[in-house]
Amino acid sequence: MCDAFHLDGSLRDIRVLDTTRVEWIAVLERLRAVADETEVEHPYPQLDPVHPAFTDLFPEGEGTSFAFRARFGAVWFFALPLCEEEVEFSVWPEDVLDGAGVAAVLRFLVEVATASQRQALLTGETVRYYPGMLTLISHDPATGITSHI
Repeated sequence: MCDAFHLDGSLRDIRVLDTTRVEWIAVLERLRAVADETEVEHPYPQLDPVHPAFTDLFPEGEGTSFAFRARFGAVWFFALPLCEEEVEFSVWPEDVLDGAGVAAVLRFLVEVATASQRQALLTGETVRYYPGMLTLISHDPATGITSHI
């Protein structure tokens, strides 16, 4: 399974398709609760600089402007939630060095799928998902099945 993280100069993306603001917030809140460490950067002086409420970062009917990072083990995952319709986090393959790194990615994938109650996919780096895109690893929370190429 480590072949999914071969060093080719591009990121790997963990994504959940066809999402809403509510699912994004659920994922971020879950990650804040279970990750080893999280960080949020935002430009809103009226919000808590370290632990802002995610509902405040996702104002209804408006765009967002913040960054979120979560660390599982030695692996950092990051997101720039600019689009409600697709939860997307990225990870650098060079951070997934061994079995512990792969386990961190799998745990992250399961947490994202569980929080969103939708299938989470690990893919190569792209701007947007497209039908037929190669899925490297996926987790379906309805069946509990994790699969990989």
